[in-house]
Amino acid sequence: MIREQLNSWGWSGDPVDDLVLIASELVTNAVVHACHGQGEVGLSLQEFDGDCRLEVRDPRGDLRVRRPHPRRFTEGGRGIELVRQLAVDFGVIVRRDAGKRVWVRVLLDPDNNRPSPGS
Repeated sequence: MIREQLNSWGWSGDPVDDLVLIASELVTNAVVHACHGQGEVGLSLQEFDGDCRLEVRDPRGDLRVRRPHPRRFTEGGRGIELVRQLAVDFGVIVRRDAGKRVWVRVLLDPDNNRPSPGS
């Protein structure tokens, strides 16, 4: 669904792969850590002028405390760091009465948003 929508907007290549991976990570986190078999997870995409905002909503109105560093031999604990590396911007909006929204921004051409050397 995400790949098809981005392709319909003219996106291709690494930014599409990055957004699909980010969506997978954020939706998985919401299902595993926030829903506990109840509530809904929502996902939305907004594209404007080479900038895409992906947002995942879940019913949990707080943040789960995370370890500063993942354990060496465990599979979990690295996903949010991966999301931070792939996104140009990342944040969380928490409302105790309305759940949480985790959002990221990815650019079609990341080089267009980077400051030039020396600036």
